[in-house]
Amino acid sequence: MKILVTGASGFVGRHTVAALLRAGHEVVGMSRETPPEERRVPGAAYVTGDVTSAATLTPDTFAGCDAVVHLVGIIQEVRGQGQTFETVHVQGTKNILAAAKEAGIAGRFVYLSALGSTADAPSRYSQTKAAAEQAVRESGIPFTLFRPSIILGPDGDFVRQMEALLKKPPGAPFPPPFVPVPGSGANRFQPLWVGDLTACIVRCLTDPATVNQTYEIGGETTVTFNTLLQAFGRHLGIKKPLLHVPMPLMFAAASVLQTLLPRPPVTTDQLLNLMRDNTCDNGPAQAAFGIAPLPFEQTLAKVYARTEAMTSPRP
Repeated sequence: MKILVTGASGFVGRHTVAALLRAGHEVVGMSRETPPEERRVPGAAYVTGDVTSAATLTPDTFAGCDAVVHLVGIIQEVRGQGQTFETVHVQGTKNILAAAKEAGIAGRFVYLSALGSTADAPSRYSQTKAAAEQAVRESGIPFTLFRPSIILGPDGDFVRQMEALLKKPPGAPFPPPFVPVPGSGANRFQPLWVGDLTACIVRCLTDPATVNQTYEIGGETTVTFNTLLQAFGRHLGIKKPLLHVPMPLMFAAASVLQTLLPRPPVTTDQLLNLMRDNTCDNGPAQAAFGIAPLPFEQTLAKVYARTEAMTSPRP
């Protein structure tokens, strides 16, 4: 099967491309710009295309493809560059769907959404993910939707964010003797190993039982944000007390930073998401794909075992 993967040079994109190649598929990775060598996966072909610009999604982009795995998403808006939740998540998904239909793709359209994506969610991130899901459902193309919890891997964005928070938070003039935590830190997550997610994506493409289905998926373990930070600290050898910052103060600071910086370290939309639990029932995904998601400590051990392997000098 020949599969087009959007967002192919991103964290989840690179792992998805590699998993599809290992499964014997032919892969075309699409990115806004030609990715540098370190963001390419050997064996994949690469094309350029911007989901927010329908004119760049030419028939040649989809030539010979049987299915699409749509992974493009943002966690923070950059309005100066036209990168808003509405343009990327909603209009971008509609553009890809229209181009896929025009190209005559009759196979699966896989969309990576997120837990908590509902029309009445408090954050625009989640609202627009829900709107993108609806566009996929109404497209007439056979689809599979995935809603993961936070995704962990050695090269993942969330891992880098947690490391920065523990070492030196963005914008801090020097490393503080504490770790700032928004609110109580009691909000819960199910950190998911990236390989468990990509295994589900690969398997759904050839399983007709997963057509037009939505799957929520997280790791085996539910942890609070406090526990998550402490576990990262242990792996990094960092032992600092957690300083819980009241949410009203966090929102006030985020509002100011948003007006001053094009890429603030935290936004009010991110805080709205952080105030909610990010958990799910893994039962349907486990039954459909036959996977047992890794526990959190095992996932974190794999993250740092891989990180050490990637950064250690070669003999």
